[in-house]
Amino acid sequence: MLAKKMPAFREELALLTQHKQIHQGLDHFQAYLERCATGEQELRLTEVKDLMDAFGGVLWTHLSEEVEQLGAENMRKYWSK
Repeated sequence: MLAKKMPAFREELALLTQHKQIHQGLDHFQAYLERCATGEQELRLTEVKDLMDAFGGVLWTHLSEEVEQLGAENMRKYWSK
């Protein structure tokens, strides 16, 4: 719905690309935790940190940009009549 009115949310732009990168990182993180939960792999904090660091930069960038895009002032441009 946002993409219909707000250019920043259209598929070819950065916010959605960032979503894909974040989800890939979370998928890797979840798979690691599942292996740890089943005993297949031992939980190691250095590995947890490495997995989180792999997508942490894009996550923080994304959150900052999305907050800016969803701010009241910017929303008024696209949703007020």
